[in-house]
Amino acid sequence: MARENNGKLAGLIRTIDEDEEVQDFSEESDAEIKFQPSKQKNKRKADFDTDFQFVSSVEEYNKDSWNDLTKYVKRKAKTKTDDKIKKVLRGTQSEDVKVDSDSDLCLSDDELKHDRIRVKEKKKKKATPEVDEEEFFENVDADVDNASFYQMNLSRPLMKAIGEMKFVHPTPIQASTIPVALLGRDICGCAATGTGKTAAYMLPTLERLLYRPAGGTPVTRVLVLVPTRELGVQVYQVSRQLAQFTDIQIGLSVGGLDLKAQETILRKNPDIVIATPGRLIDHLKSTPTFGLESIEVLILDEADRMLDEYFAEQMKEIVKQCARTRQTMLFSATMTDEVESLAAVSLQKPVRLFVDSNRDVAFNLRQEFLRIRSDKEADRESILAALVCRTFREHCMVFVQTKKQAHRLHILLGLLGLKVGELHGNLTQPQRLDALQKFKDKQVDILVATDVAARGLDIQGVQTVINFVMPATLEHYIHRVGRTARAGRAGVSVSLAGEQERKIVKEVVKRAKNPVKSRVIPPDILDKYRDKLNKLEPQIEQILQEEYEERLLSKAENQANKAEKLLKGESSQARPWFQTKKQRKEEKDKLSLKNHDPKKADKKQNTKKKKGNKDTPEERVKNEVGKVALLQAKLAKKKHKMKKINAVEDKTIEGGKKGGVKRKKSNFGEDLWNTSQKNAKKLRHEANFAKKAKVKSNKGGKAFGKPKQKKKR
Repeated sequence: MARENNGKLAGLIRTIDEDEEVQDFSEESDAEIKFQPSKQKNKRKADFDTDFQFVSSVEEYNKDSWNDLTKYVKRKAKTKTDDKIKKVLRGTQSEDVKVDSDSDLCLSDDELKHDRIRVKEKKKKKATPEVDEEEFFENVDADVDNASFYQMNLSRPLMKAIGEMKFVHPTPIQASTIPVALLGRDICGCAATGTGKTAAYMLPTLERLLYRPAGGTPVTRVLVLVPTRELGVQVYQVSRQLAQFTDIQIGLSVGGLDLKAQETILRKNPDIVIATPGRLIDHLKSTPTFGLESIEVLILDEADRMLDEYFAEQMKEIVKQCARTRQTMLFSATMTDEVESLAAVSLQKPVRLFVDSNRDVAFNLRQEFLRIRSDKEADRESILAALVCRTFREHCMVFVQTKKQAHRLHILLGLLGLKVGELHGNLTQPQRLDALQKFKDKQVDILVATDVAARGLDIQGVQTVINFVMPATLEHYIHRVGRTARAGRAGVSVSLAGEQERKIVKEVVKRAKNPVKSRVIPPDILDKYRDKLNKLEPQIEQILQEEYEERLLSKAENQANKAEKLLKGESSQARPWFQTKKQRKEEKDKLSLKNHDPKKADKKQNTKKKKGNKDTPEERVKNEVGKVALLQAKLAKKKHKMKKINAVEDKTIEGGKKGGVKRKKSNFGEDLWNTSQKNAKKLRHEANFAKKAKVKSNKGGKAFGKPKQKKKR
């Protein structure tokens, strides 16, 4: 009976033939659907915030870390671009552009079509063994897993501040750095972006300053150097929060902020000065009673950037004025361990704390790439518009290569109905700080920025980073995508990669710990957004033309004011600098990413005039990619540049790195006790050689003594 039943069941169950196609009924996982286009309502203001907490005092309620900067900002931020965009949006009657603030973002059903996402597989290669430079560095093993702030012997005011800032456990870089820094050792630290490097060097520094001599003349003991103004402001805010329960004074000296306010604070010699190199040198030359002779701790944040050729002359001038017996700490996510570059700051047997590799991205970062064919380069703007309008609409950073492109994208995305801000070097410092604060406060959903925002900035809640053009090097890429997936949070990076950028994409895929995704936007969606942008082109040109006319008018007014002051005899005296005008011009020309051949440059300008300088999508993308190519060529040239010829040849170890071969120790002690026959012969070698030479000279010959006289016949 059992056999008969089994036979009947076998006849009922159908099998799949080899050639038969089976329909796929599997659904996308929730994780993948999260990164697909969807209808999202613009959030209205809720009646009550669920995360609301009562505070203990009025001072705590009114406390805002941005309020500390008001004394440094003299002028208010004035931006007219957003007003012009609103004016155009109010005037247009197009349904594609008009957006109601409380309604759904205008996405039709065909725009909700899902993008095709697949995993990019990396080719496995044999790993090459790395050789450490043990002669220059010293490595320290730290118990990172069991570390806590209570075991680090930090004072009560700092522990209270740590509690206020909601720090629970130290990150690996903090657990490794703080005990070593408290010993006064020089440090070369490397950790992934968003792992708390600022607190890692600031906590031990503040701990040491708590035990500074009381009374007497105040002196500046700590100098923190940063490459960008925004990073300087951020380090200043974090330092003020950590030192809020101490009497330690902190000063800020960065470009673009009020000079008089900075001078007033620096004259008082604050305990810590956070500065950019250019503004610091300016104050050293112009501000009386302020100097670096008493500096006990020198800290370089984003040290690999501070030690490159762009800051070389300024760093030499600053290091020359610092005390020789100082503690030096260097930190970066892409920290170099080349002895030549680190020797510039005179490190003394530094401790190397490489918690992560200097080419690692955050572990919880999802990396996506969007391939652009060679004949579709002009579609970059429409691809970006499709990404930010359909999928990545909240707290997104877009990185571009040039300031001009950043401003254009601000106008373009604004006309599409998005809340956009921009951050680059053409803005005044109050405008830059205002854009950053609006993005942090979520008043702006998308921030278009150049690489000025790529290093060190910790903006909480950044969900997505989009690379409009791939950066020049892997290090630049790591810093850009490091603005998201910080402090254990998840994040997404989407990079638009053309045929010329395949090399860096392969390098990223090869080093990725998690699977890398490849995204493809449906062609009909791209066509729709291309048409949208073409319709907006006249309005973009109108706004750009208005801004150009305003700049010309402002320039004429400034020249008139300058002439009026000269007539009244109120000419302002030029501030001193450590370089002459000629030296500054030569350095600027040397570092600029332009064609240095004057004949070719003139020819290029003439051809531009003949063509009428048409700003087409192809030309804009060509300019962006061209800037990246120039930077890559410059870095390659620097890499293959011949090294300086020294009188003594540098010994090398396997792999070509310097400093690995130990010098031969003195054998003075061995000569006293070693009485072997071999050692006795070695000791007598020079004496025996001299004796033999003397005998030869007495005999005469070609080499020694007088030549033999000819015999007389």
